[in-house]
Amino acid sequence: MTSSARDRSTVDFRPGNSGDSGDWLESLLGAVASATDFASAAGMLLVRFCAAAGATRGYVMLLDTSSRQLVPVANLGFEDREQPTSRTIDDLSDPFVVATLGMEVVACSHGPPRSGVSRTTSLVAIPFPQPRAPQAPRFLDEGSIERSLMSPCAIRPTNSGEIWRSSTEPAASSPFGVFVVEIDGRSDSVDLLATSARLAGPILSRVSAADAHSRRAEELAEQRAVLTSIVNSLPDPIVIIDGDRQIVVQNQRAEHLLSMRERDSDGRRRAVEINNLLLTSHLSKDGPSTEPRPAGESRELNMVDPDDGTDLLFEVLSQPLDENETATVSVLRDVTDLRRAAGELELQVQRVRLAEYEAKRESDRLNLILTNVADPILVTDDRSNIILMNRQAELLFGAATSNIGYATGDRSAAVRANDTKFTTFISDFSLSPEGARREDMELTRPGDEPTTIPMEVIAGKIVDRRGEPLAIVSVLHDLTEQAENERLYEELKNFSNELEARVRAATADLGEQNVRLQWQSRELEKANRLKSEFLASMSHELRTPINALIGYTALMLDRIYGDLNERQEEGLTRIRAAAQHLLALINDILDLAKIEAGRMPLHLEDTVLQEVMREASVQIDPLIKKKGLTYRWVAPENPLHMTTDRTKVKQIILNLLSNAVKFTHSGSITLSATIEGDFVRLDVTDTGIGIRKEDLAAIWDDFRQVDQSRTREFGGTGLGLSITRKLSGALGGRVTLTSEYGSGSTFTVFLPLRSEPHRERDG
Repeated sequence: MTSSARDRSTVDFRPGNSGDSGDWLESLLGAVASATDFASAAGMLLVRFCAAAGATRGYVMLLDTSSRQLVPVANLGFEDREQPTSRTIDDLSDPFVVATLGMEVVACSHGPPRSGVSRTTSLVAIPFPQPRAPQAPRFLDEGSIERSLMSPCAIRPTNSGEIWRSSTEPAASSPFGVFVVEIDGRSDSVDLLATSARLAGPILSRVSAADAHSRRAEELAEQRAVLTSIVNSLPDPIVIIDGDRQIVVQNQRAEHLLSMRERDSDGRRRAVEINNLLLTSHLSKDGPSTEPRPAGESRELNMVDPDDGTDLLFEVLSQPLDENETATVSVLRDVTDLRRAAGELELQVQRVRLAEYEAKRESDRLNLILTNVADPILVTDDRSNIILMNRQAELLFGAATSNIGYATGDRSAAVRANDTKFTTFISDFSLSPEGARREDMELTRPGDEPTTIPMEVIAGKIVDRRGEPLAIVSVLHDLTEQAENERLYEELKNFSNELEARVRAATADLGEQNVRLQWQSRELEKANRLKSEFLASMSHELRTPINALIGYTALMLDRIYGDLNERQEEGLTRIRAAAQHLLALINDILDLAKIEAGRMPLHLEDTVLQEVMREASVQIDPLIKKKGLTYRWVAPENPLHMTTDRTKVKQIILNLLSNAVKFTHSGSITLSATIEGDFVRLDVTDTGIGIRKEDLAAIWDDFRQVDQSRTREFGGTGLGLSITRKLSGALGGRVTLTSEYGSGSTFTVFLPLRSEPHRERDG
């Protein structure tokens, strides 16, 4: 600022004797520092400043950065009508604003505008700073001060010189407020007041900050108490969880579910433990290893009421408290009743829908009945007006549609006559107290040649809760048709009696035929049993000649009876082969006969399955080598003991192997044995011709080969597989087959580890 600006309208304030100013200043600053609140400190400073300046009135204005105003905070001596008002700091025509922002002592000889004091009074505005504040307005430069300061105001120099710009760096301070004191005459205390304001400003700023902090703390305490009361009064559990998934804050409802008390019972403690486990499990699903869920997403959580043990369903709504998600607040909204109500509502909706469906079905059924019933049906209201009728009633009372032969709206004389008779009947019935009525009525059937028909009218009233009639339902029954139906009924009854007599006669004939069939069945069964017994008893007589034939042929081939030429040897060889083939056929037939006759006993003994498999393999080996096939058998390493008929097990294996060799031209045959529970599983697998699916059932029939045309090619009687199945059944087992035509077959036999003995059939 220029010197001319400083000399303009200057009031000469010279300091007096200030020998005790140091003690006074120290006392002042100590008193300010010991003030309990900002209002006390500001009032104390105002009183001391007025006393030092010899003034009786003054006030303190504080800078409010939020509203950008100078706000009065303390007043001494001014009446209500004279008290200063707030003023904006953007108004640089105000000397108090210039003193505050420019950090200069401003003197006004006649009082500034809007000061509220007499213009004959001199005012001195002494600014006081605060430690550097980020939001405080910046200092005014000298140019802004010179342009803003108005007459009769001027900068008042002090004995300390450029006190604000030399002893105090503007960068270290910010504007805070201004002291305004009223001076009636000359004063020499301006230097002391300016120095005191410079030193007391930071202290007053700290007192203000402490006061604001205290007020904020009280407000926060009140808000916390209110919030705690609100949170505890909420029916929903609320928990705050830290980064380690531990509960740090919970309301009373959450404590009820998750916290134990010393007096709690064992049941309640277990319920609380279960709830904590369920909540921990729920929280673990949102751990660091999982994808974060959107804020505010809800999930369901099942818990237990510790008091009564009932199931509770909560909808968990979680929200992070900060950007780093180090803490999360979770609200557990009890939706148990809501879910129950939703279930009940859904059930009610289903019931309503079912009722609507049933009502529609009943309506459709009623319409179908009304449409298809043979009798005319009419419904009239309480005024005897027809409101509903079926098609049969329309023929008698209504305007017929075009497909009946009448034009719409045409009512013939017959229709009008019928309508009159029926209306009279309904009117009389509606006025009567009776609830139902039956009456005969003669109506006319409309047409080219109208005919009179006797009718029986059956009418009933539909009433409300008070008994008032709502409608009348009338059914008209054609008595002519009834008489015809009675006649037909009598005819039907006579026919039924005649038919019943015929049925009784036929039943008697069927009974006699059934008796004859039963006798024939017993005779056939007896004959079949006798046949089987005959074949079984003829075993020795049939086998002996053939064995003799084979034996003598072998002796002749061994040259026992002399030498043979080539043709003789060839003939004898063919005879022996034919005899052996015939013996095999007879053996199969006799075995089947013995089985059917119950003459094949079981000789149960301890049998090692591997030995039986080895014997069967050795016996079948020549046939396998003759056809150039590959053969192997597989069995468990340890001996597999069975209580069974060794001979019949060997025969089962040989039959299956012989069948496999017969129908396998190339490839391999495998015999395997495994244990499955209490059974031994035998599998014979070949790479032969296979069997078609439609022929799988036929192979088990007696004297049956699948392809009869190929019987000569493969030979045999067709009894091998049948005997195998029956022998397996006799031992308590079964045989199955899987086959693919052209690829091979697998026969599987299940034999018990311990076969049960059985008695032979009686002869």
